[in-house]
Amino acid sequence: VLSEPSCACGCYAWPIFLVCRLRSWYCTIDDAYMQTDKSLKYADGKILVFARPPVNGHVKTRLAKTIGNKHALEVYIDLLKHTVAMVCSSSLAKVEICVAGNIDHVLFNELVQKYDVELTTQSGNDLGDRMYNAISAALNHFSYCVIIGSDCPVMSADYIDQAFASLEGGFDAVIGPAEDGGYVLLGAKKVEQSWFTDIEWGSQHVHKQTLMKMQDGAIQVAELDVLWDIDTFSDFRRWERQRSTP
Repeated sequence: VLSEPSCACGCYAWPIFLVCRLRSWYCTIDDAYMQTDKSLKYADGKILVFARPPVNGHVKTRLAKTIGNKHALEVYIDLLKHTVAMVCSSSLAKVEICVAGNIDHVLFNELVQKYDVELTTQSGNDLGDRMYNAISAALNHFSYCVIIGSDCPVMSADYIDQAFASLEGGFDAVIGPAEDGGYVLLGAKKVEQSWFTDIEWGSQHVHKQTLMKMQDGAIQVAELDVLWDIDTFSDFRRWERQRSTP
């Protein structure tokens, strides 16, 4: 049993101190946002960040099996803050946080006050419905959009820039595959509900099934580099090792 914090912010010894390291990394991105010119490179585009309310025991549940619900919640909050700070500092496009649940949490209010972001509630019966509805709503006002989550810290502004450039360059859609068989980004300038129907969400087949549905509809799809996200403690340690490499 650990009784004393191992660093000034109160994080405990390995592996929990990694949460502190992640928070320090987020603060660097946040400082960059405060110094960035807010003119947008893709004024006709929108970035949708899918998120959940930060409720103990309901986020990062696979990671929580190793580090506990409390610290998994801290990781989730820091990843979400990083993602919002990263996309806002990129000055690529307008940003919308789409929440699956209660949008009145203090964290969302904090993000809205700090950044130029819009806050909306996801609608739909499952993840596929919610993604389709969010993209459709965005395309009613913008020429194209990309949708991302908050659990891929290796995603960069350049990666999202590539997605927008693909859409501007003539592709109907763009997808960023994940190592686990899902995807970390989906972009479109038109959308079909079939892309999100009969998908085995959470399985290793999500990317392949989605791509097949797009291709069956004669959609011109660009594929970005494969990235990985943080679901388990091994993913979290991988990120720590990558950040520590000179």
